[in-house]
Amino acid sequence: MIDDIKKAIEHLSEEHAKSVLLQSMIRIQMIHEQVGDHQKVIDELVHWQQEVLRMAKNQHTYVERPYQTVHLVCGESPAGSLKVGLDRHQKVIGFPDFFGDGPISYLHQTNGQKQRFEWLKDHMNVEDEYYENEYEKRFAKALKEIVDIPKEVPIVLWSADNADEQTGVRYFLYVMRAKENPVYLINSTSAFRELFPNETLEEFQRHTGGLEPENLQQIYLEKAIKPLTQEERERYELEWESLSGLGGTLRVWKDQQIQAVNENYYDSIIIAACEKATDDQEDGFVKAARIIGEALGRIDDVVNVMFLEYRVRSLVYEGVFEIKGIPKSMRHYSVRVKRANHEVMD
Repeated sequence: MIDDIKKAIEHLSEEHAKSVLLQSMIRIQMIHEQVGDHQKVIDELVHWQQEVLRMAKNQHTYVERPYQTVHLVCGESPAGSLKVGLDRHQKVIGFPDFFGDGPISYLHQTNGQKQRFEWLKDHMNVEDEYYENEYEKRFAKALKEIVDIPKEVPIVLWSADNADEQTGVRYFLYVMRAKENPVYLINSTSAFRELFPNETLEEFQRHTGGLEPENLQQIYLEKAIKPLTQEERERYELEWESLSGLGGTLRVWKDQQIQAVNENYYDSIIIAACEKATDDQEDGFVKAARIIGEALGRIDDVVNVMFLEYRVRSLVYEGVFEIKGIPKSMRHYSVRVKRANHEVMD
């Protein structure tokens, strides 16, 4: 097995080696910081291992070649699952962003992209200066890949019942508004419910990235049947224009639509999670990572872990939380509800 992995890595391009390494490190970090379901994260690591081994058996899988279909999905992790589940004639573009948070005003224009880049750099606490060194380049690369899709190639947009992917679909369709390619839209939430009635939606947490590669393959084969009409595409384009003009930095999927909400929308859940977690701590201070993990279990939506960490720091700045440590990352500091606030709540 070790020899197979070594051979697989030797055949990776620099780009795909970086992608596999990044996703593996993110999941290891989540386990270390006690964020989310450990078993699910471990299972995803196994999937990445299987992807590398698949590359070893098909050494030319990732060499640029004529392809039958382009799949566009929000996130690099879902893209990895699609690459494992689909055959080698399918090209997958994983857009390296989470559209549920951060400004999206005029994101189809350069000034809107700059505004988003700056906001993320100023508010998201990510190690290794990802937003300073990598994010903008990856964003531009993904946009160029979309623009460069040949006009005769069908495009499959993957979505689910969450603000990230629903916002992303509208953005992608607006970016592609001049393209005449047939575009198929797949909602993995409704497709999963229909095709796998004996399994629960919680198993993939309402995001395409939570689906098993074999599930994705079956959904694609059975649901990419009828392309969007011109009227449907124009409706999504208009919805993007409306979203783009709303402003704000947080969106949720509620009542089957994207809703812009105040960025403190989840604060009460974070505070409640902190209060619960402090019960077994002598001084009341709890690692931010533990609080975020507790909050994630209480939120009935797909949420960016980094956004929740930003809100924890915001509650410190607003005087709701006291802090111990330096907030370099969620594992480096602890918080507790400020004593005066806690006494008032009691």
